[in-house]
Amino acid sequence: MTLTSFLTDLDQFDPDQKLIFATEQGVIGAGYHVTELRHSLSTGIDCGGQIETWEEARLQLLDGAGPSHMRIGKFLKILRQSLKALPQLANVPVKVEFSHENRNMQVFSLQVPKSQDGHVVVTLTTHAAACKPMQRSMLQKPTDKGCYAAASCC
Repeated sequence: MTLTSFLTDLDQFDPDQKLIFATEQGVIGAGYHVTELRHSLSTGIDCGGQIETWEEARLQLLDGAGPSHMRIGKFLKILRQSLKALPQLANVPVKVEFSHENRNMQVFSLQVPKSQDGHVVVTLTTHAAACKPMQRSMLQKPTDKGCYAAASCC
C-alpha cells in the first residue's frame, strides 16, 4: 500500500470518526502520535548476491496514553501536510513502525481500513523473514519434471 492509496481509502469515511490502529497484540492506545513520516532510498544485497535498490516510506506511530483516538480528519491533515512537504512519499510502498508501550519497535504492513463499531480500524500485520532467491525461484515456471530451479543462495 502507498500513502496515496491509504489516503484514498480513508477519504471514504466520515472525518469525525476515530481512527484506530490494531496489531495482533491489541489496539494502539488512544492518544497515539504520528512521530515521523520518512522516505528512504535503500540498497541491499540478498543471500544470493543480488543487489537491489528500492524506495519506501515509513509512518512511525508512538503508542498513546490519551483520552481518545485521533479523528480521521486530523490524521488525513497530517498526511497531506507531509505529502506536500515531501511529495516523494506519495507513491512508494509504506510500512508502519510501532511498538506497544513504545518498546521493541516492529515493522508492519497497513491493511485496508474497515468500519467497525462506529470507528475505522486499520489492522497492522507483521512480516516474516524471507529468502529472496528462493522467492524468485518459486516465481519461475516449473521444469518439465515439475520442479523449480534451485535457489542460488548461500
